[in-house]
Amino acid sequence: MLPRAIGPLRLDTVDVDNPRGAPVLCLHGLFAGSWVFERFLPQLAARGHPAAALSFRDHSPSPAGPALGGHRIADYADDAAEAARALGRPIVVGHSLGGLVALMLAQRELVAGAILLSSAPPRGIAVVSTPLAARMWRYLPALLRSRPFKPNDADLDALVLNRVVPAERGALRARLSADSGRAARDAAIGAVRVRPRDVRVPLLVVSGDDDRFVPLGVAARIARRFHAPLQVAKGHGHFLFAEPGWEPQARVMLDWIDANQVRA
Repeated sequence: MLPRAIGPLRLDTVDVDNPRGAPVLCLHGLFAGSWVFERFLPQLAARGHPAAALSFRDHSPSPAGPALGGHRIADYADDAAEAARALGRPIVVGHSLGGLVALMLAQRELVAGAILLSSAPPRGIAVVSTPLAARMWRYLPALLRSRPFKPNDADLDALVLNRVVPAERGALRARLSADSGRAARDAAIGAVRVRPRDVRVPLLVVSGDDDRFVPLGVAARIARRFHAPLQVAKGHGHFLFAEPGWEPQARVMLDWIDANQVRA
């Protein structure tokens, strides 16, 4: 049985009576929580993988604390490292900022492999596109002053939820919450360095061709830098697991996990 809590951190878990596969740890991105993977965890369990999705500090289901705005990406990486140790060097699936955290865990040799889904890039790969800059400038005070913030509904719909069925966007926006201005700033300026020579586990990079938050070109550069295969999710945006037709892309990831767990 996987742990449901590690100190103050909370995990959503799916246990498997007779595990046939390596454990899998899922990491969410900015403004989200472990709930992002609620559709994916049962599919992992069906393949025989004990699976857990972590919520970073001050993220749902835990209430946000007064320090939220100043959390660094490194703080979230420390949270993920605790979970990885508890699960015993799992394969990790990281979405958005969680993808960058997954790379940091790989650099620290805490995981056996990583899937980087719509991942924020490490230092040296710019993430700010024209559509992103046009909408995110209004949040600069929160980023510069390390304050919590959450994009407004119009910006979330345009950048993050553009491929989600319009009638379902409101429910998702209600589940998203404020996040750290400092972590967002660090991601925007490329404050986190991950050297390719320090990552010695298999990687898979996955990106939607209509991702407006972390464009496909960013994913392509990550894949080239780390000599990893790139899976293009055609017709998909940034929030894959809430978009119509997500299941075939999930199967690609599940097949990759099954094929690479022998190295775990």
